[in-house]
Amino acid sequence: MGLLESQREVLLAAGMGVMRAFAVIVLAALGVKLGDSVIEKLFKEAAEVRGPRLDDSRARTLKGLMKSALRYLAFAIASITILEIAGIDTKALLGGAAILGLAVGFGAQSLVKDIITGFFIIYERQYDVGDYITAAGLSGIVEEIGLRTTRLRDWSGDVHVIPNGLVDKTTNKSRAEARALVEVSIAFEEDVEKAISVMQAACDEVAKAMPVITQGPRVLGVARLDASGVVLSVWARTKPLEQWGVERALRLKMKEVLEQAGIRLSYPRMVVYHVNELAEYSEGDRLAHADANASKEARETG
Repeated sequence: MGLLESQREVLLAAGMGVMRAFAVIVLAALGVKLGDSVIEKLFKEAAEVRGPRLDDSRARTLKGLMKSALRYLAFAIASITILEIAGIDTKALLGGAAILGLAVGFGAQSLVKDIITGFFIIYERQYDVGDYITAAGLSGIVEEIGLRTTRLRDWSGDVHVIPNGLVDKTTNKSRAEARALVEVSIAFEEDVEKAISVMQAACDEVAKAMPVITQGPRVLGVARLDASGVVLSVWARTKPLEQWGVERALRLKMKEVLEQAGIRLSYPRMVVYHVNELAEYSEGDRLAHADANASKEARETG
């Protein structure tokens, strides 16, 4: 009977320990959920008080950081409490943390680097939630900034989680005005001055229709001569991340107005000569004949 009673007490104590550990996990999860609600409420009240003076992207960054710190804290407290429930002397464990830290430090250098870099990213405000950046060879919208990782979502919807330690160089495309540049190629036979005039009138219409354009658009002139025609460039400045939409609108408008004005866009062309037709001519005659055919074809296509 004594043995059975002893086993029963051991099982009862173990069961109580498991239940207490489970209760700690549940309380930690509830604490995190409650903390998230409090953080959301605090930032909502701050937005109502400060209004437009509260930078939305900055608020989202700080909110994400506070939630991340809350989770780390809850995990640490829950872990220590469960160890105490299991009968492990946490004081002795914490006392040996310095020695353990030296041993683990060599294996966790990347983790420490991630956290330190994450701190400086947030402190220096290199980028905020909602910014479009290029970091570690990846581009996308910043969805979350934590002490250890940064999460990006690219245009295709893919989510990239980048350890902050790998973010050694960052390009932020959301902090300043962007440049829109469009090139339009017209045929060599067309009147360049007329084309520039028509395109500039179209640019003025686009500027009125798109408030995101802050400067221009303006036809800069002849950018270069390529194999098929004369390339004209159009330049504009836009609000951050709006340059691609402006470029698409400009390309469509340029095509429409040039077609209406009877100005042909360039396209690759090939002139083919038949050897039999030129066999009876001398070298000079063949060259002259080829030039004449080229001029004739140009007039016919015109």
